[in-house]
Amino acid sequence: MKADISLKSQIGYLIAAVSAICALIFSFAVSVKGILWGEIGMSRWMYENTPEFLDFFGDIIDAPITDLGAPLLFIGISILVYWQWGRYATIGLVFAGFMTSLTRISDVVERSGPNENFVFYESSFIYGEGGYPSGHIVYAIMIFGMIAYLAEKHSKTQVGTIVKYFMFLLILLNLWTRISGLHHWPGDVIGGVLLSTPAFLIVIWLYNRVPGFIERNPKIYKFVFEEGNN
Repeated sequence: MKADISLKSQIGYLIAAVSAICALIFSFAVSVKGILWGEIGMSRWMYENTPEFLDFFGDIIDAPITDLGAPLLFIGISILVYWQWGRYATIGLVFAGFMTSLTRISDVVERSGPNENFVFYESSFIYGEGGYPSGHIVYAIMIFGMIAYLAEKHSKTQVGTIVKYFMFLLILLNLWTRISGLHHWPGDVIGGVLLSTPAFLIVIWLYNRVPGFIERNPKIYKFVFEEGNN
């Protein structure tokens, strides 16, 4: 059992390190090149071949993850998490939400988004339209991914399993429709994945280790892990 946990930890560390390094390299390439090879062709193909119902669902989940809707959605999710899994699970979700705020401050690379002409304009960047990385992807992986993790860790019912896989579905839908809906170039989506993966793994790492630190203070531990939360 301990060997399995150790192996999982080593794999997690490796994924986080590789993703962080790739994120740095990829971000530098985007900042230098502007548009990468294959992005225009991939955007055109996904735009022309994606079923309309996928883009429709993508538009539905797009609104609550915008700059105005995201905080409201997050508050609603936090209330549900607190009701379902307790105080510490909510703290974990809040920490994941804090990590998403880093991409809300500004784009790492200010580049214009795609258009129906599939032409990249170097000087037409407008904040909120395009930009690297995709903040929607970072939000989806951090928040929906954290909900999936909490569902797996704390829920023992079939509902928890449904919630977990539904969150995975929302992440995949976001990954696809950010490109097919011409909201972002593929590189913006890839960058969002690369940047959010180590951040997500850091949140999980802390979530599993903080209890060991705060149990030294009985009052704090009792406050965080009120009866029925664990």
